[in-house]
Amino acid sequence: MNNETKICPTCGQPIRRFTDNIFKRALIGGVAGTVFGILFGIWFSIRWFGEGMHFTPMALIHYASWGVLFGFVGAFIGTLIKR
Repeated sequence: MNNETKICPTCGQPIRRFTDNIFKRALIGGVAGTVFGILFGIWFSIRWFGEGMHFTPMALIHYASWGVLFGFVGAFIGTLIKR
């Protein structure tokens, strides 16, 4: 969180804006967590169901569920990280 002071081009008065990067950090963490979760889901499904079961409905459900779970965890961790 930081405050940035900018000058208005019309009147010359300082404009103070409060900018917060929490949403950007949560988005980046969520996307990274989702990608990692889908990759983990693929690995888990191959390990659990076997080599020939990549595109079965149960394997696809596992890909999506691990992606969603890791996405939420990544978004939560992204909000906690301070730069």
